[in-house]
Amino acid sequence: MEQALVLSIILVNYNGLSCLPACLDSIRQFSPSGTEVIMVDNDSTDGSAAFVAREYPWVNLIESERNLGFTGGNNLAARRASGRFILLLNTDTVLLEPLAPAISWLEEHPEYGILTIGMVDAQRISRACTGRFPNPARLAVLRAMLVDPDNYSGLEACEVDWVQGSFLLIRTGLWHSLGGLDERYFMYVEDVDLCKRARDAGFKCALLPGMRYVHIGGFSPIRFPNQVANLALYVEQHMRGLQRLCCMSSLLFGCVARVAWYQLRATLVRDDASRVLSRVCRQALAKLLSMHDHARVGNLGVGL
Repeated sequence: MEQALVLSIILVNYNGLSCLPACLDSIRQFSPSGTEVIMVDNDSTDGSAAFVAREYPWVNLIESERNLGFTGGNNLAARRASGRFILLLNTDTVLLEPLAPAISWLEEHPEYGILTIGMVDAQRISRACTGRFPNPARLAVLRAMLVDPDNYSGLEACEVDWVQGSFLLIRTGLWHSLGGLDERYFMYVEDVDLCKRARDAGFKCALLPGMRYVHIGGFSPIRFPNQVANLALYVEQHMRGLQRLCCMSSLLFGCVARVAWYQLRATLVRDDASRVLSRVCRQALAKLLSMHDHARVGNLGVGL
């Protein structure tokens, strides 16, 4: 008899050739029996798809003719997934230990629908990979949405609000009942939205801090405008009335404060990095104001 599939690992690749060997080798080493790997290539131009087809023929490769984004790519792959669990995994990650204990934990705790494990960077330093749902205070200082991994030191498992999409293990049935990732996000904040919808459906999210994986990706200021715009979309989707108005005001305040701070640094100390960050924050502010104008205030929550 054919063994039933336990796990479907989903990768979305866009010009990630340099990261793929380490990622795929670690998947081959640490995946349990009954695992399939599905990779969507988002119209890469670096030879990624040909490389995977040649060197890793056991990967179910889907070549998209256009860039579907992180959300669209994952949704496309998930439609072909046959495992009882789906693992969203970034291509710039490396597994450090077997995945079976994480799957077993989720199987033994039916009240939890989504799980992640501890994230470290290339130097094996722990980094935040979970967070709290947005509220006005956290949106004014975006770092406040993240939870310091030291808070979970020594714990076997703990409940969290949301987990990062670089390693997101979810029950396949829950994935389909939620409709997968919301493709309006394209990239960024889609993981927060998914976890919020899972919570609304009655499922919790968990972190197993004793297990670890490497995530090479780092912060790039270019991402900031899209992150802010997607946080505004999240607020629009999940909040109403005064809470929505307060959250949008916090986002605007945070952007204005960042523009002022980085512009001041650029002026006083002639700091090129601050000049770049000031320009990026102005772009984020312009996106927010454009969304606000497009929504004509009412759609963003005044009086709703």
